[in-house]
Amino acid sequence: MKIVFSTIISLLCSLMVLAQEKKMVVVNTSKEPVTPGEFEPTWESLQQYQTPKWFRNAKFGIWAHWGPQCQPEQGDWYGRLMYDEGSPQYKWHLEHYGHPS
Repeated sequence: MKIVFSTIISLLCSLMVLAQEKKMVVVNTSKEPVTPGEFEPTWESLQQYQTPKWFRNAKFGIWAHWGPQCQPEQGDWYGRLMYDEGSPQYKWHLEHYGHPS
């Protein structure tokens, strides 16, 4: 069942990538003008950007059911409970990956 499910997900992801590659949208700037901004669409321009101090110190996390937390097959709350010392998920994580820090 897991193999079938993984195959279906992989196939869907591949189809999404193919669909995006074939659907090239060209923006007509005469009908949809682009407001001039601080940056140009080049790597050199973007490298001038300075990350704000508050963002560098900010803590941000994403919980996703379809993410890497599915691999251990330890339940929906694995991403949280792997930090809860004494929980079965924490013990499993220690045995397979080491300390979650």
